[in-house]
Amino acid sequence: MELKYVKLYLLCIPVGILTGIVTIPYHYLLGKASDLRHLLFNSEVNWWMHLLAIFLMWVMGLIIHYGVKKCRSISGSGIPQVEGAIYGRFQINRPFKALVLKFTGGLASIGMGLSLGREGPSVQMGAFVARIIGKWTHASVSEQRYLYTGGASAGLSSAFIAPLASSIFIVEELEKFDSVKIIITSLLASTIAGTMAGWAFPGNLYTPINTSYPSELSIVGITLAFILFSLLLSLVGKLFNNCLLYFQQKYSQIQMSVYLKVLSVVIVTYIIGYFFSDLIAGGEDFLLKQADTTAYTGILFLCGIILLKLLFTALSYSTGFPGGIFLPLLVIGGLTGKVFALILIRQGFLSAEHCGFFMAIGMAAAFTAVVRSPVTGIILLLEMTHKFELLIPMTIVVGITYFISDIAGVRPIYDQLYLRLLPKEKEDSNSRHTLSFEVNADSYMQGKKIEDIILPKDCKIENVVREGTHLPLHNTVTQPKDRVDISLPSCELEKLYRTFRNMANE
Repeated sequence: MELKYVKLYLLCIPVGILTGIVTIPYHYLLGKASDLRHLLFNSEVNWWMHLLAIFLMWVMGLIIHYGVKKCRSISGSGIPQVEGAIYGRFQINRPFKALVLKFTGGLASIGMGLSLGREGPSVQMGAFVARIIGKWTHASVSEQRYLYTGGASAGLSSAFIAPLASSIFIVEELEKFDSVKIIITSLLASTIAGTMAGWAFPGNLYTPINTSYPSELSIVGITLAFILFSLLLSLVGKLFNNCLLYFQQKYSQIQMSVYLKVLSVVIVTYIIGYFFSDLIAGGEDFLLKQADTTAYTGILFLCGIILLKLLFTALSYSTGFPGGIFLPLLVIGGLTGKVFALILIRQGFLSAEHCGFFMAIGMAAAFTAVVRSPVTGIILLLEMTHKFELLIPMTIVVGITYFISDIAGVRPIYDQLYLRLLPKEKEDSNSRHTLSFEVNADSYMQGKKIEDIILPKDCKIENVVREGTHLPLHNTVTQPKDRVDISLPSCELEKLYRTFRNMANE
C-alpha cells in the first residue's frame, strides 16, 4: 500500500469521529423537539398557547429562510450539493459557517414539524466536516474528494445506524463510480460514526414489527401479490417524484411576500400536527404505531394519510429549508405496505399479523422507486430493522419495482434535484470549467507527454503542477502525484468527470 493512501485512510478516522460528534447531538435534539411537539399537541393548553406557538414557529421559519438565503448551499437535503462538491462543480469555501447553519437550520425546520428527514442534513454536515479536516491537513484535490465520500457516508450512517448501506449509497448514488478507495474511505468513516450512533441510541426501534413470512399465501399467490405490490409502489414513487419537483417549481413562482409564504406553511404544519402529531416531521412514530398488529385502520383513511404525507413532504421541501426526504419517503412506503396488506386481509388472503411483512418491504421498494438505488434500499432496511429473513422477498419486490419504475420513466430524484442546482450558464457552450485530477501509477496519463494525452473534444490541459511548481506544457512527461488541470465545456462536466478520473486512475 502506498504511503499516500495510508494518509487518506487515517484522515477518514477523524472524519468519522467528528461527524458522529456533530450528528449524534443533532439526532438527539430532534428527539427532544419531538417530545415538545407531543406535549403541545396532546395536552390541554389555553387557546393563546396555540397562537403563541404559531407565532414562534413563524419567527423561526423566517430566521431559517434568511439563513438559507445567506448560505444557499445549506438548502434542502444537501445530498445534491455534496454530489456537486465531489464533481468539482461547487466549492465549499466556508465549511464551519455552513456546518453551523445547516445544524441549526435543520434542527429548527424538522423540530417545528416540517415533513423532512434528518439524513440529508447529516450527510451534508459530514461533508462539511470532511472539508474542514481537508483544509486543516492540506489535503490534495484527490484526497478531498475521498474525504467528502467518507464524511457523507458517516453522516448517513449516523442518521440510521447503517454503515454498510451508507457506503453502498455513496457508490450507487453519489459517486456512481466503483473504486476500492471509495469503498474503504466511505466504509471506514461510516463504521466509526455508525458505531458511535449505536452507542448513543442502543436498541432497535423497529423490533416490534412482525415480518414473518405469510405462509397462508401459495407460491402463485405470493408471486401475484409481489407483482401487484410493486406496481402500486411504482405508482406511489412516480407520484412522489412529480409532486416534489412540481411543488419546488411552483413555490418559487408564487407572487407572495416571504412573510405570508412562511406563515402559510407554518399554519399548514400546525393544523396537521394538531390532528396527527405523530405524522409531522419524519413520521416514524406514526409508522411504528401502524405496525402494531392490533392497529387496524380503515383503508380509505390510510390512503388519505399517505396522500397527506406525500403532499406535505413536497410542500415542506419546496420551502428550501434544510431537511431530507429519506425518512418521509420510507414512512410513505411503509404505510403503502399497510394499505396493501389491509386489502389482502379484507379479501381473506392474509392474516393481520403479517402487515409488518409488507410494510418493511414497502419501505425498501418505495426508496428504490424514487431514489433508483435498489441495493442501498435493501441493505438500509435490513440494517435498520435487523429483519434479515426479509432479504429474499425484499430483493424480489425491489427488483420488480425497479424494473416497473424504469419502464414508467421514473428518474432518480437526486439527479433531478441536482440538475436544478446547476447554473444557467452551464448550457452555454462557451462557458468553461476547470477540473483538477491527480495522476496515479498505472494510469493512462502516467509517463506521457502532455501533448500526447488524447482528450475528448473541446477539452484542454491548462496546467501541470508537481510539488507546488507549475511545469511547462511542452515536452513535460507526467509522473505519479502530478496535478493536472483540465479545462472543459461546463455543460460536459458531469459527463466527462468519471472519464478523466479513470484516465488519471484517481
